[in-house]
Amino acid sequence: MLECGNNYFKNTETSQPPLVVRGRWCSDLYFWSTISIGDTLAELGFLDNVLFTGTALAFDSLDNILARYIFENGFLQRIEQYFVNDSNSELNNLHLLINMKNGIPHGVQRYYSSYTGLVIEKSFQEGILNGPFYFKKEREDYGLEPCVETGIYRMGVYEKTSKPCEWDK
Repeated sequence: MLECGNNYFKNTETSQPPLVVRGRWCSDLYFWSTISIGDTLAELGFLDNVLFTGTALAFDSLDNILARYIFENGFLQRIEQYFVNDSNSELNNLHLLINMKNGIPHGVQRYYSSYTGLVIEKSFQEGILNGPFYFKKEREDYGLEPCVETGIYRMGVYEKTSKPCEWDK
């Protein structure tokens, strides 16, 4: 819950993880959305009018885990979202990993495809890109093999460590 009594999560009634509150958009109305790498989440989570510390889990109607949200003193510290498939291992099903420090991107964040594995990896230091960067670009629609771009962010400044992906070759 939010301090005002509204829900922190909004269930989509699908096999997708719930939407997460993103803030107010008009007066006391809130909006919810999906989570992406690099997002900051400033809304505090409460349970019984006390800042929540613990783990919130989301399941689909068949009790498959969709997401795990770890809170400390009301702030999100980690988000894990999962694919639902035939594998029983959560590690094999990881879709999105977001590490945070009090709702601010901090540490490694990863996005996985259910078909090709790791797609994006970025590292943050208290909200600033800092560390290795990995981006696997699918180019099958162009008749090309996948391409990987790598680099390093040093306190927000990007240094390429690979050639950029080309779309015409």
